[in-house]
Amino acid sequence: MTEQAGAPKKLQLSVAMGDYDRTRPIVDGRVGIDGVDPVCMLLSPEEMFFRAFRQQAFDISELSISSYCVSVAGGSPHYVAIPVFLSRAFRHTSVYIRTDRGIDKPDDLQGKRIGIAEYQLSANVWVRGILERDFGVKAADITWVRGGMDTPGRPEKIALNLPDDIRIEQAPAG
Repeated sequence: MTEQAGAPKKLQLSVAMGDYDRTRPIVDGRVGIDGVDPVCMLLSPEEMFFRAFRQQAFDISELSISSYCVSVAGGSPHYVAIPVFLSRAFRHTSVYIRTDRGIDKPDDLQGKRIGIAEYQLSANVWVRGILERDFGVKAADITWVRGGMDTPGRPEKIALNLPDDIRIEQAPAG
């Protein structure tokens, strides 16, 4: 995009987002941001959210709504949220079980260990809410085992202050 003679210079801002059909028009220039020359970066959610929350690496960023809420509750939000939801999914289909553990229905998860990448991931917040509201399985009824899917030992993006009855273990290496 070239600037016209006499036109005010556009503000260059870094914009981090996932590669979705909803973001491509900004990336390829079909949709502009008034007064802004966006420097778009298409990143995985893990990298984007980690860099946004740990390093405040972007001027504009897609964020995890649950991580954002935790940062607001902790008094340290580095971003201002706007009601645009780029990544949406029906989370009822996001729980996978071992078939050899006697789990036939959701309330059979009580007393079990569930592997997660991070406790506060938005998808996990949704699943915990669904389990409690629809099936009576509380977060405290489960031992949560944290470990990255492709990154063993992956830390939480932001510090958590959880109730004492929530049990989180670190997954063993390997």
